[in-house]
Amino acid sequence: MKYLVLAALLAVAAGRPQELKTPEDYGLLRSSSVTNEDGSFQYGYETSDPSSQDVAGQVKQFDEEKVGTVQQGSYTFTAQDENGNDVQVRVDWVADENGFQAQSDALPQAPADPNAEAQAAALAKFSQIEAEKNQ
Repeated sequence: MKYLVLAALLAVAAGRPQELKTPEDYGLLRSSSVTNEDGSFQYGYETSDPSSQDVAGQVKQFDEEKVGTVQQGSYTFTAQDENGNDVQVRVDWVADENGFQAQSDALPQAPADPNAEAQAAALAKFSQIEAEKNQ
C-alpha cells in the first residue's frame, strides 16, 4: 500500500504545471519563414549567441528543359581571431546555375598564379603554330 501511495504522489508531482518557456529562453530571437504560391520562399533566424541566417529563393527556368531553384542569402556567426578575440563573420552567398558562390572577408583568397605570364605566352605561341599549320 505504501508503494501505491508513493507512486501516486510521484505521478501527481510529475504532472504539475511546468514553467512555460519561450523561444527567447532558448536563445532564439527571430525566426521567420514564408513560402509563396509561385514557389519562391524566404526564411531566416537570429540567435543570442549571436548568429543569424537569411535566405531567399525562387524557381528559375534555366533552358527549355531545366527548371531549378536559385537562392541567395547570408549568414553570420562569431569566431575568434588569432589573438582569441571574438569577431563577427558575415558570409554572403548565391547558389544558381553557376554553383555555390560565397563572398566574405573571412574566406581565404587564392594567391596570384606565378606561372600566369608563362602560360599565356605558351598559349599564344601554340595558337600561332596551329594557325600557321592551317594556312
